[in-house]
Amino acid sequence: MDFRPVALDRCKNYDTEAITAILERQFLALGITAELIRGKKVVIKPNLVMNKPPEFAATTHPSVIDAAARIIKRLGAESITVAESSGGPYNEITMKSHYKGCGIADVAKKEGLILNTDPSSGTMTFDSGVKCRSFNIITPILEADVILNICKLKTHSLTKLSCGIKNLFGVIPGVEKFEMHARFPRQEDFVQMICDLCQLICQKKEMITVCDGIVGMEGNGPTGGTPKEYGVLLSSRSPFCLDLVAEAVLGFEGTVPMLCVARERSLCPESVSGLSVIGDKIEDCKITGIILPDTQKFNILRALPNILGGKAAKFFEPKPAINKKTCIGCGVCARSCPQHTITVKNKKAYINYKKCIRCYCCQELCPINSVEIKQNLLIKIIH
Repeated sequence: MDFRPVALDRCKNYDTEAITAILERQFLALGITAELIRGKKVVIKPNLVMNKPPEFAATTHPSVIDAAARIIKRLGAESITVAESSGGPYNEITMKSHYKGCGIADVAKKEGLILNTDPSSGTMTFDSGVKCRSFNIITPILEADVILNICKLKTHSLTKLSCGIKNLFGVIPGVEKFEMHARFPRQEDFVQMICDLCQLICQKKEMITVCDGIVGMEGNGPTGGTPKEYGVLLSSRSPFCLDLVAEAVLGFEGTVPMLCVARERSLCPESVSGLSVIGDKIEDCKITGIILPDTQKFNILRALPNILGGKAAKFFEPKPAINKKTCIGCGVCARSCPQHTITVKNKKAYINYKKCIRCYCCQELCPINSVEIKQNLLIKIIH
């Protein structure tokens, strides 16, 4: 099978001019030319998972969006819209707040970009879906000719890696993401669903994926980790192939669940040796000593036989825990919980573990990082 090439370049800072020069070179090498863009409606889909400024490295840096938008404008796009549905409510007030807080509003004003504030959505069907054959998708994505998927390179508590594939989960409107977690509580089913969604979008729309890996995140990503200088910028017309290179850059080869699914579906090769990588060599860009999410540390369950499935496996799985010393009882975790297992009493959150599905949405969306991950003591001892 002829897989899409991936462009990889080292990039050490967020100088917009330098990023623009790199992306121009990458786009040309990947065949992203005026013929592909001219007269088209382009939607930039960044990662704005939480209303945090760029220095927290939880969201796509505005300089990368600025650079990509400049190039797309030069290639003759009819319109360029920025559209994102974050992890909470999907409405005009929330969208405007995120655009401003994440530094995107300033870029949009400077470059003449449209900021989507329309909370409507519609259905896209995928007859070939393995786990999910129908998705509710935000309107700008439905109406776009070209999707410019500008993701952030981060570790992730549930999926280990957040990059191009996972970023497209943001086309699901607001709190409906929690419903998807509830429908697919097992990690194995959830990542199959994510791959169904990504595969669907790639089939319906022209897809360009850019990864902001200049400063990414390690530890308890996608929001509660620590900024980490990865120093890379990647582009591809396949999010699956781009993520395969990102997996290798972080030293995660063969361990990212979504990419295991992608390999099974022949959406990417078995390894980066089956790809054409343009620009810098992967070996020269590799990062060592990356701190994993607490959910991934000592997690030997997935290497054990299926006999430990069901209740036994759930007993040993890492679980979210509320730090009562720092919790302020804001209720974000309770509103984010797909199974409604969290209640707030006397300004403190409490988790009912009997219904907890270990999706870690509470940790991901806690605005003050008061949700921690606790490992089963026996697993720590065994490890």
